[in-house]
Amino acid sequence: MASLLDVIGAAIVGSLVILMMFTALFNIQAINNNTQLQINLSEMSEDLITGRTVGSTNYLGLETYLSKIGAGVSTSTDPIIEATSTSFKFLGQLNSTSSISTFYFVQESATANGIPLYFYQDDMSNPMYGPFWLADSLDIKYYDVNNNLITSPNSNHTSIRSAELRFTFFYNTYIPDADKRLIRHSIVIWKYFKNLYL
Repeated sequence: MASLLDVIGAAIVGSLVILMMFTALFNIQAINNNTQLQINLSEMSEDLITGRTVGSTNYLGLETYLSKIGAGVSTSTDPIIEATSTSFKFLGQLNSTSSISTFYFVQESATANGIPLYFYQDDMSNPMYGPFWLADSLDIKYYDVNNNLITSPNSNHTSIRSAELRFTFFYNTYIPDADKRLIRHSIVIWKYFKNLYL
């Protein structure tokens, strides 16, 4: 009888050890996958902001486009067309030989996948970049020459000299648990519009 109890006890302890090993292995795999997703999300969102080169093609980042606000635009023309907390539309020239373009980045209506962010150049019906999925609403704050927050930027275009842009990109996690959390990557950029000072 004692040996039978020893066998049952050993089987229970052995099965618990095996269960713990498989659980630990699964958790390590899930953490590894989530870490890889976090790295990819960080790289992609940084590329969106700063740009990247693939082969011989150079993709400009959002920061580059923002630095072109007002470039080549006549002083009699307002280079800022729309300035809200979730969209920014402006005129600018990418280089001295290009024509003046209309640039527009906008957060569109939320879907089940998240909040899409699109970037347009000239053609406002076909996005140049996007969608990029935001976890939280795009947050753009506009400031005047003295770094004072402009409370109604869409009616004060001529006062805008800089902006603070907050993006929170996300990925879904590997495990659809009850306590799952989205993998997030937040970026805050400040951009001073030097062409508006000239």
